Amino acid sequence: MEVYIAIDFGTAFTGYCFKFSESKQVRQPKWGEEYGLNTPKTPTCILFDEDENFLKFGYDAVITYTRQTRKNEAKELFLFDNFKMELFGKVLHRDSMMTAKNRKKMRAMKVFSESLKFMKVHALDMIGKQTSGVKYSASDATWVLTVPAIWSAAAKQFMREAATEAGLVTESEPERLIVALEPEAASVWCKQLPKEGFMEGDLTEAETIEQVPGTQYMVVDCGGGTIDITVHEVVEGGRLKELHRVSGNNMGGQTVDKNFKAFIREIFSENVFDEFEENHPSELQRLLYDFSICKRYDGEVLVQCPYSLQQIASKVDDIEAYFSRDNDVDWESGQILLSGAKLKDLHEDSVRGIESLMKEILKKPTLNIRYIFLVGGFALSPYVNRFVKEKFGSKCQVLCPVDAQMAVVNGAVMFGMMPNVVESRISVFTYGIAVVHFFDKIKHKGKSKYVSKDGVHYCDVCFHCLVKKDESVPFDEAEQYIFNALEIEQNEMLFSFYCTEKETAEFVDEEGMMKIGSLAVSMPKISQGRNHSVILEIKFGFTEMQATATDVDSGETTSVKMDFMSK
Repeated sequence: MEVYIAIDFGTAFTGYCFKFSESKQVRQPKWGEEYGLNTPKTPTCILFDEDENFLKFGYDAVITYTRQTRKNEAKELFLFDNFKMELFGKVLHRDSMMTAKNRKKMRAMKVFSESLKFMKVHALDMIGKQTSGVKYSASDATWVLTVPAIWSAAAKQFMREAATEAGLVTESEPERLIVALEPEAASVWCKQLPKEGFMEGDLTEAETIEQVPGTQYMVVDCGGGTIDITVHEVVEGGRLKELHRVSGNNMGGQTVDKNFKAFIREIFSENVFDEFEENHPSELQRLLYDFSICKRYDGEVLVQCPYSLQQIASKVDDIEAYFSRDNDVDWESGQILLSGAKLKDLHEDSVRGIESLMKEILKKPTLNIRYIFLVGGFALSPYVNRFVKEKFGSKCQVLCPVDAQMAVVNGAVMFGMMPNVVESRISVFTYGIAVVHFFDKIKHKGKSKYVSKDGVHYCDVCFHCLVKKDESVPFDEAEQYIFNALEIEQNEMLFSFYCTEKETAEFVDEEGMMKIGSLAVSMPKISQGRNHSVILEIKFGFTEMQATATDVDSGETTSVKMDFMSK
């Protein structure tokens, strides 16, 4: 019996679920029961010893680190938390480093791969318990790994390589790992939910959205790190057509946490807070974790103030004195009392970030969006929920799934079973490759020049467009391009891929042009000279670009691995 395992590797929390092909039930573990907790996800937190050997993940990592801190042994340990955003908006390579709480560095690839390895082992153990001891190995499963839609091709490749290093799949069977975009996965889940699957409000037309072709809806995935938005239309057979390119920003729930941390620093003063942060990192982590839970409540909230912070602050001034300067915060028997107005204020940056993204899409006259689905852990914040309903509820019906935090990972399992569910996508960028043209003194004035071995002059920074920004690209269609050799005895063809926000571009050295990857194609026979050609086929409609190259002379077709990570 085939099993599908989806891992939602989140900024703040990570979880997984699985489904057997012959079963209707999606199953998931509960985390933290040994600590009196019962949550569908565990903190995205990993702990290594002083020799960089994996120790713990999730709640176990947090608790172990806290205990070691009390013994003053934690400074030798490597603790990483909320580290997913290390892959956002950065130049990535396989040896990229990350800084732990002890300020020492470790390879990012190891941090991510060990985290995924932990989830793999945990999932296979749990599946074994569900199958009367029938042992499943990683190669028996189809794995689905979710990533933010706004991540770069390099970040998606990084996660794929981390999953391979973790042993989820082998390089010989890459098709056993499907990379799913988080808002798309959530969309797949929401479209099949019945009325009772949402917290409030009714689906006005049918039992489920997918039963009504032509229905247009927006999915707003409010995660810890990112806000991701996609717009879909239901087509025949319950499949989906993307109507607007995915958009998003890094203004997720952790923006509120950062604002809270800055506020507490302001309350206690820079010096007091810096001493606390330096010497008691696990207590700071606990403070931020306690606050993150408070984001799900409306009105005033109480947050336990760490004992060490109280001790440090008391050396300088009476605790009550720190709270006499701000009417929105108060001190109450060892706890920090935040007013509803202050909690709302801490959310302001995030909700404005969500508003600007949604406004941009909803002003498009070609769209007729009927529903807005709010998903993700941060969607459970009453401030986010209420804000979206107040701003956009008159135009669209705003619905939040009962299990909003698990919408992405539940949908990811279904996505894995039908990866062609999104039959077309809108290109986020204009993509193309660098090509050479005969050098034109007027057109190519001031441009880079390449002179071939037989003295022919070329401009080598010309841009050949493969797909334009906002162009609709079918899932299963491959675009075909033919390129000829430049040199008479050329035995390899190198393709350099670029993207730009512009719809039209002529040269790869234009402002805003970004090199995103490269691939090399071997050309073993050189008898054809410059007539030697390569056919390049690219599928842009997948969540990851896929390419095959055919050497025309030999007739050999090979899958080509595009490398989007810098060396």
